[in-house]
Amino acid sequence: LKPFWRKSSSGFASGTSRSATPSLQHQKLPPMISLLLRRSSALRPVGVKLVQQQHGLQASASLDQSLACRMMATSPLESASKMYDDLVAKSVEAYKSNQEAVAGDLDAELAKNKMVVFMEGSPDAPKSEPSLNMVKMLTQAQVVPFLAVDVLAHPAILGYTVSKSQRPRGPHLYLNGNFYADYDGLLAKFTSGELEKTLGTQATKSSGTFGGELPIANY
Repeated sequence: LKPFWRKSSSGFASGTSRSATPSLQHQKLPPMISLLLRRSSALRPVGVKLVQQQHGLQASASLDQSLACRMMATSPLESASKMYDDLVAKSVEAYKSNQEAVAGDLDAELAKNKMVVFMEGSPDAPKSEPSLNMVKMLTQAQVVPFLAVDVLAHPAILGYTVSKSQRPRGPHLYLNGNFYADYDGLLAKFTSGELEKTLGTQATKSSGTFGGELPIANY
């Protein structure tokens, strides 16, 4: 319940919201139960009903309805996965609605650049943990240079790489115009050392006292 402030003869006093039943307004609740009901966003409706039954409180349909609107998802990961699947489906539709123009531009970028990464955000500002980790792996193995394409810039871009790679989850790495690996595939290649051996370069690493270490960034 959202607390509100009402004017009384002695000043301002706190009370319960007007949607509460009279029995909840006038009945004195144990301090902990009162706190739990006030912090209803952290409770499931089933939990509130159990508390009401244990302490003989009258059930409130309006209270249950209010809690149902604000309750957390029973499975946040499942809900997030479904939201992403919906995003991918809409992105593929956006790509197919303008496929010739989008494919023409992005195919040209794949042809001009040896390595292209389709990721969320940019290398200096990734917008997802997988994209951040892919940049870290490419940097550590010195798989450079590569072109980064932000799939969040337009839905059709995400639809393009999902359709071309047949991998719904990004990020995606392309080599010589062909799909090379998604996040899980690149992680396996990085862990085994294959990524550094096949695509990494020693030319960009430091020499002398700090030989073999990553180069110092210049800004």
